[in-house]
Amino acid sequence: MRLPKLEHFQPESLDQALELLGEHSEQAKIIAGGTELLVSMKQGLLAPAYLVNLKEIPELSVIAHDDEKGLRIGALTKLAALIESQVIRENFPILAQAANQVAAPPLQQMGTLGGNLCLNTRCFFYNQSRFWRQARPPCYKTGGEVCHVVKGGNRCYAVYQGDMAPALMALEATARIAKKGGDRVIPLGDLYTGKGEKPLALEPDEILVEVQVPQSAMEGGGDYRKLRYRGAMDFPLVGVAAVLANDGSGMCSKAAVALTAVGMAPVLVEEAGKLLQGQRVTDDLVAHAADAAHEAARPVANIGSTHSYRRKMVRVLTKRAIENAWGRE
Repeated sequence: MRLPKLEHFQPESLDQALELLGEHSEQAKIIAGGTELLVSMKQGLLAPAYLVNLKEIPELSVIAHDDEKGLRIGALTKLAALIESQVIRENFPILAQAANQVAAPPLQQMGTLGGNLCLNTRCFFYNQSRFWRQARPPCYKTGGEVCHVVKGGNRCYAVYQGDMAPALMALEATARIAKKGGDRVIPLGDLYTGKGEKPLALEPDEILVEVQVPQSAMEGGGDYRKLRYRGAMDFPLVGVAAVLANDGSGMCSKAAVALTAVGMAPVLVEEAGKLLQGQRVTDDLVAHAADAAHEAARPVANIGSTHSYRRKMVRVLTKRAIENAWGRE
């Protein structure tokens, strides 16, 4: 469980970091909090020759809010900073709520927003020591040609288990991604490929710089619900984020529901939003929206719980999240 030999770089600017990534490409990995990366390296899942540490780049730790432009959060912002930020708590409280449910306080002091968004997909048969994995043929995620979870499956079903992505996707967030020579801004959902083997649509020389949330995205209430075995430490078995806005006459003017830990990528349940938007939020309507989330979920039994139980709980948690976001719970 020792770390492999490597060379460590600590750039002082984003340009320096991008230069290093451009030079070393697939041999390099970005490290911020290191709460996932270092564990994976000790398990022999990753063996980068170079680590590019971002912690000395101040522009990546910003939380900036403008009543017209909305919210900007740097990728290096600690989860604890999101929880404690008065700007976040007053204007986008669902983000503080979701951050507060990641792991436990010591890890919230280390883990970053970018790290949580860029979590690798996970599977019981993958996230083990090298010694443990040697007892079975290599799976798709380790370069093999078999899935130990879905018998006869022709791809990797490792699951994405980040908590921040569904809350941000429900808030219509975008991601700014930089590389040497320029950057691009994409909807946050486009950061994910939906492929268990390679879950992120990031090139080896790219860095997630910041997340941007429009002010109009939080005109009402929001809620994040998480199912896990323990009240701290555990990744979600299911996570549901809901954001709803009231037009003042009792009608829902905007609605979004997003899921995590039910597939290879976080899922924005568009059908649930369509059902709620422009309608009065009744018990029957909430039940229909929860049914839509249930249909969108595609869990498999690869993270310590049965797929049937997790899928049933999608319906339960979606109902609770919608009701709390609407202010009815």
